[in-house]
Amino acid sequence: MTRWMIEIASLCLWPLAASAFAEPASVPSFPHDIAPLLKNRCVRCHGPAEAKAKLNLAVPTGIIRGGKSGHAVVRGKPEESPLWQRVAADEMPEDEPLPAVEKQLLRAWIAAGASGLPANVPDQADGDEHWAFQTLRPTTPPTVPASFIVRTPIDNFIANQLEVVGLRANAEAERATLIRRVAYDLTGLPPKVSEIVEYLADTRSDSYERMVERYLASPRYGERWGKFWLDAAGYADSNGYFNADTDRPLAYRYRDYVVRSFNADKPWDQFVREQLAGDELAGFRPGGEVTPAMIELLEASHYLRNSPDGTDSSDGNEDELRTDKYSVLEGSMQIVGASLLGITVQCGKCHDHKFEPFTQQDYYALQSIIYPAFNVEKWVKPKQREVYAVSATEVAAWEAKCKPIDAQIAKLREQKKPELDAEIKKLEAQKGEPPPRIAPVYDLSADQPDVFVLTRGDYKSHQEKAQVAAPHVLCDANHPSLLSLPASQDRKSTGRRLAFARWLTEPNSRAAALLARVTVNRIWQQHFGTGIVATADNLGYSGATPSHPELLEYLAAEFIRSGWSTKAMHRLIMNSATYRASSRPAANADAVDPDNRLLSHFPLRRLDAEAIRDAMLASSGELDLTSGGPYVPTTRDDEGAVVVNEATPGSHRRSLYLQQRRTQVAGMLQVFDAPSMVFSCPFRTPTTVPLQSLNLLNSSFVRLRAKALASRVIVAGGNETDERIRYAFLLVANRPPNEAELNAARNFITQQPKQYINQANAVEQCWTDFCQTLLASNVFLYVE
Repeated sequence: MTRWMIEIASLCLWPLAASAFAEPASVPSFPHDIAPLLKNRCVRCHGPAEAKAKLNLAVPTGIIRGGKSGHAVVRGKPEESPLWQRVAADEMPEDEPLPAVEKQLLRAWIAAGASGLPANVPDQADGDEHWAFQTLRPTTPPTVPASFIVRTPIDNFIANQLEVVGLRANAEAERATLIRRVAYDLTGLPPKVSEIVEYLADTRSDSYERMVERYLASPRYGERWGKFWLDAAGYADSNGYFNADTDRPLAYRYRDYVVRSFNADKPWDQFVREQLAGDELAGFRPGGEVTPAMIELLEASHYLRNSPDGTDSSDGNEDELRTDKYSVLEGSMQIVGASLLGITVQCGKCHDHKFEPFTQQDYYALQSIIYPAFNVEKWVKPKQREVYAVSATEVAAWEAKCKPIDAQIAKLREQKKPELDAEIKKLEAQKGEPPPRIAPVYDLSADQPDVFVLTRGDYKSHQEKAQVAAPHVLCDANHPSLLSLPASQDRKSTGRRLAFARWLTEPNSRAAALLARVTVNRIWQQHFGTGIVATADNLGYSGATPSHPELLEYLAAEFIRSGWSTKAMHRLIMNSATYRASSRPAANADAVDPDNRLLSHFPLRRLDAEAIRDAMLASSGELDLTSGGPYVPTTRDDEGAVVVNEATPGSHRRSLYLQQRRTQVAGMLQVFDAPSMVFSCPFRTPTTVPLQSLNLLNSSFVRLRAKALASRVIVAGGNETDERIRYAFLLVANRPPNEAELNAARNFITQQPKQYINQANAVEQCWTDFCQTLLASNVFLYVE
């Protein structure tokens, strides 16, 4: 029986053998044991949205304050605690009593003093109590014993929690492991052999920090980290809408804007403002002049166009078309909520959020901000939302050039003779390339349209008029909910999105604090596999409990203090002893912290889909590093698999530049968990399925890369078998083979020719097999 079967069997049998009154082996932790229990069982009725008996069990302050009948918990005295009395009597939860194990967990926690609850309760509304919706709290790194290695303040926070549970942080990983880890994290590509040699030979005390800086300065950095944001922002090269999924040919300009922004380390608050209101920052007016200074800002505004939009494919009745229009608007709101606010706003469409302090009025107030650009009464279909990315003078010159040519073409077509097709083609070629275009977001009018709260989301059932306002839970006396809009005589647009963008990034506000928390949590997630809050798109009451809440506060504050610098966050994280630690767990780590949430060792992680494909091309020497421009198209082969034809120009470019079609994800990427984009993807859930191994063994793409890698090894790896094996390992695993690996590889190369007797290319075939084996192995697929 395998280990996981034994574990599952023991979990299934344990409740039958355990006494209903057995005490937990250790004192329950509020964040790890009690808060999730209350969230799953009690918050539906006693939470921020519906606090029955005025009792909010979603936050520590709500628990200690109690409800209308007084305290809910008496520390150290479960029998005197009304919460325990109701639970013990099976009166709470009302629909389903707690299982015996969970009851005893709750009782033991109260009996031990109800740790994790505050001593004093401020007099404030429940919505104000959740940590994510407050202004940033000053946080000082805790003092830790001198025996812990501290390289950045991050290590103080990590070591502090490790000490509590009796764990220690691992020693630093080997240098070859570190450069591979850093290279993949920052660029999504393996380190070059020359880079490995240079780093291993660098004996300066700051050699590691210098190595990190080299990868931060690489243009490949923006491609790697830009892709993470594009996933969160819901980027795609197609419009979606079921199988119609028409082309979105100008989306690539937004993708390239994102890459440039990351490479330039554009301040994040500026990055956000440009995406929410680039057109308003630029002073763009529909039909007006587009100056060179406007172009990047208009490209940025495409962020709000990332939602699926099938309105150019919808052939339904008027009601269905109206629904399709609203779906675009609602999708844009969902992307804003997930990627910037960390709130599941979509629940507010039909009713007040069941778990969050986000009302239906909040939802339509937020909708009123975006609505002028997606006015369902003045709808503009996707193909018509394009503007020239050059001056009016340049457009006029091109049109003047084309006018006589079009007249000649029209006369030829009137003759309706097939033999004139070639002549028409020649004339078309004389026009040259048309001026470039952009697909920005802009308000369809400077007039303020009315938006109404809808009864249970019914588009025909209007209630009261919605305010132009920000979510109330993120507002206070200094940062009011109602947005300050420009005077009507000064407007080129409604100004709503720019007002919201400025409100969201205003210093010392709740909104800016939440934005910073959401962003640094996502950065942490990409470095360690899981965020400090595991639910990257949800930092609300219904989201996961932070593993290191004080650290998250510290990082968010440092992010803002650094000028919203993403690269400063990388330095803070990657220079820490926590990040530089070995990935091999200590003997007792699995028992104490089975999910490694406390980070006693670096998490072993599989490469993501794009890194696997790109690294294969890099290892084989075939990677095309051309940056930017229109996507490389994908197609379906005779077997229905989505591939990039090897003969297609750019077929060896990075995966970022492949066509991101919602219904046609490249098979090599999809099998390794690349998303089929619907709204947004702030987090990918890694899977391990047989199809992945089958792909590595049978894919023509992998076989071609193995063949090219073999040729590279044969030509540049020397004449000796051992030299070639070592070179192959350097290219693929980015380190030399150990003795066992070298012996196994040597035996393989010796025995494999028997499979190719009397074949002229037996040597090449053997090395191709060996290289494919390496590309399918864990030494390639996983980063330690």
